[in-house]
Amino acid sequence: MNKIENLQYAVVGKFTYDVADLEELRLIISKQCNIYGDCQIGLLRNKHIFIRLNQHANFVNLILKGAYYIECKDWYSYLMHTLMYDARFKTNKETTMAMTWISFPNILPTFFVKECLFSLASAVGKPIQLDLATINKTRPSCARVKGLVDLKGKFSI
Repeated sequence: MNKIENLQYAVVGKFTYDVADLEELRLIISKQCNIYGDCQIGLLRNKHIFIRLNQHANFVNLILKGAYYIECKDWYSYLMHTLMYDARFKTNKETTMAMTWISFPNILPTFFVKECLFSLASAVGKPIQLDLATINKTRPSCARVKGLVDLKGKFSI
């Protein structure tokens, strides 16, 4: 559904205490969060902003870092946490989703392919990105995938 609405690269910025002026945020967030290309920023709720990106790389970088201190003209730093947006996102509820590394020790380097590892990681959560050592195959003893995991979900050990 997010892809249909062109929201597959949408991120919610949640501010801890206050949110700065929206016009100022539109000017500084792309610089301070290293966003290249276009992004659209709007107010979602009182402490939440909606950031719509058009590049996968920008989306991954925002989500992976997780928190930014946004420095504004008033010399105050506003703490902003980045959360993935989906159709079930609710601003009045804390998310149970967390970004984590999913490791596959002792897997053969033959399987160090994005499609294969994403398929395996999807059993635990939503895979986002392979780590650099896995992509370059410089650590053949273990493959790692950065993924979004529901902490309230059921896991089999």
